[in-house]
Amino acid sequence: PALTRADRSPPTAPIRMVVVDNHYLRHGLFTDVRLAAWSVLAQSLLWCSNGPFSTVLFSLSVVILAVGLIVGLLFVRFVQRHVFNRELSPSARARAYTYCQLLLISHPLEIVWRFMTAWARCAPDLYIVGETRCGTTSLSSMLADHMDVRGPFTPYVHPVLAGKESFYLVGHYWGFVHPYFYRMCFPTLLEKWLYERVHGRRMIVYDGCAQYLNSAWCAGLIRRVAPSKQVVIVACVREPLGQNVSWWEFEQNAIKWGDSLGMPKSSPSFRIKYPPRDLAEAIRLSESKEVKDLFKRSEALTGPLLPSWAIPTPNGQLSGLTHMTSYATNISRYLSLFGPESVVVSSLSGFSANPKGILTRVKKALMRPHYHHGRNENANRSLNDDKPRVEKTGKGSGKRRHSKDEKGVTAKRLNSGGGSKVKASILASLSPKFKLEVNKIHEKQNTELLGLLKLHGIQQ
Repeated sequence: PALTRADRSPPTAPIRMVVVDNHYLRHGLFTDVRLAAWSVLAQSLLWCSNGPFSTVLFSLSVVILAVGLIVGLLFVRFVQRHVFNRELSPSARARAYTYCQLLLISHPLEIVWRFMTAWARCAPDLYIVGETRCGTTSLSSMLADHMDVRGPFTPYVHPVLAGKESFYLVGHYWGFVHPYFYRMCFPTLLEKWLYERVHGRRMIVYDGCAQYLNSAWCAGLIRRVAPSKQVVIVACVREPLGQNVSWWEFEQNAIKWGDSLGMPKSSPSFRIKYPPRDLAEAIRLSESKEVKDLFKRSEALTGPLLPSWAIPTPNGQLSGLTHMTSYATNISRYLSLFGPESVVVSSLSGFSANPKGILTRVKKALMRPHYHHGRNENANRSLNDDKPRVEKTGKGSGKRRHSKDEKGVTAKRLNSGGGSKVKASILASLSPKFKLEVNKIHEKQNTELLGLLKLHGIQQ
């Protein structure tokens, strides 16, 4: 995607402890493979101009570039088939163009480095598991404004999702979902220790991947990441038809993006009747026996490798609309593994009306006795502080700048859809008879969710 003027402006935040996590790399101006290529080019120019030249350094740079290109090509090839749901182009030229465009927004060298150093990294404390289009991005932003949270590594350059979603447990890394290597997405133990030592605040590590709620195998894998660790699960919900319409609109934009990258229209052979032509067809596909069987089979998946049909969700992102809104079924998996005291449910309407209430409940869940056992009293200071983070301004070290939310916690609308007119046009395409059928499905799902929350005494 084209970078906006704001994306091209110099960073105002301090340089972070890890170089690969700074402003420029996160915005794709210098992805790791391009840095390696520039290094090789610069050294080649020095050699041609009889400047200072090291054969060892040049050889090392060439090897790093070669590794980045090989891993990057394997990665984007996998992403095209399993994430974009597009078959490979028969034309070598078209395939090369698509691979090049995807490579420019990927971080293959950092993927390699993080897998190599997974043993030295920490596991998350907080999981925002979804559902998609239910306010997970806005909730993540609010937590970043009012708590010391650190998000995951994202393998793609994206203006909103980078630093929020890892996509690990839904198989974006070649279908590999081993719980131990999930740590590759998060800060090192040394970085976490230094942060808490210097700032006197606890660093809360989180993953906000919104597809973890609907993907049946994710709850079990999260439990296996750190079996003895107590974590907090946040599940976001909204009115089912609104979720379906918003997700359909979001995926249509993703399909257009794939078209702009030169990808062929055809889907891989492991997809069934994909992609659906309209929302009604997508809902019917979700309710078909073939797709229901795939979702049933997905409950038995445990890794470390996912089958192609399950990545990132059984039969592709537009095949599970009614399964996404089966909130009671999806949340119950986390309740059975983590207990009701570890699960926070946030409705989109409730979050919009009272964001501070959701923030308070998340903090309360994180402040259970298990978390501060053996820590000094400053370790959880960020959880007791309702004020947003304060930064120094560029002029005058004594002056401080506060965010606009300091007088009260507010919910930002991030990654929202195209607006009410777009949604109205999508709903208008549904026949009255079909709307009645869908309403029956959604009414049953709403009743099940309310019953589940009441049973476990969970506030919505």
